[in-house]
Amino acid sequence: MWEAVLLLALTVVLVFAGLRDREDPVYPGVQIYSKSTGEICSAGIPVYPQSGGSLGFIIASHCTDPSGPGNNVYQPIFSWGGDHNWAGYSIDRGTDDAYYETDRSKPDAAVWVVANRGVSGKVPLSYCGLTDSPLTGVVDDPKSNFELPTIFKIGRSTYCTGTWSKVELIYDDRYSGSVYFVPISSLSADHGDSGGIVFSIIPCGTTFCGIQAVGIIIGGYPPEGSWQYVAIQNARYAMDYYGVYLYTGS
Repeated sequence: MWEAVLLLALTVVLVFAGLRDREDPVYPGVQIYSKSTGEICSAGIPVYPQSGGSLGFIIASHCTDPSGPGNNVYQPIFSWGGDHNWAGYSIDRGTDDAYYETDRSKPDAAVWVVANRGVSGKVPLSYCGLTDSPLTGVVDDPKSNFELPTIFKIGRSTYCTGTWSKVELIYDDRYSGSVYFVPISSLSADHGDSGGIVFSIIPCGTTFCGIQAVGIIIGGYPPEGSWQYVAIQNARYAMDYYGVYLYTGS
């Protein structure tokens, strides 16, 4: 049954355009843009700071500009009229390249502090043929291979992809932060999906009883040509690095 539902979801999501539109409130998977880098990417995990304040998302560091003042984020893209689609700014102490980074503590992750928009903590599962629902937790970061019962991602390029079957996440300590790989046959992604949310749906019979954040898309392997694996920066590591908590509000 789960396989049939997923097949239906992957068939119908291509007719939607919301991930690439201007959204308010913004939600995981929507298109974002950094004018300083020219990168079109996707929103990741909804979060809020420990000390309170503005809501935001964990996004990919290589989608922003760590050295630029202001680090403006636009949603869905910079435009020359009105407010230019300005949607906040990034706090970026991460790395643009987790493989060549000499500081092994830096994840390919940044925080987009949302402004000029609201934030929804619900994962848009409608793109997967299900009902939009908030995350219920975050997977651990064992820094070793581990299994998940299911895995999915939502990004602006390939929308909802994933598998209802068990999948092994392969830990790779050659990368800074905490990076895991999944075969692209189980979790399809492409350029533009970078930063997009990766999550696991916990099945309970014919329904599901939880949605856990796994991480964000940061690229693929091999880096050039057709990807055979998708690289994921672990959610728990990135959130702890920036001192933020999972946001589950509407």
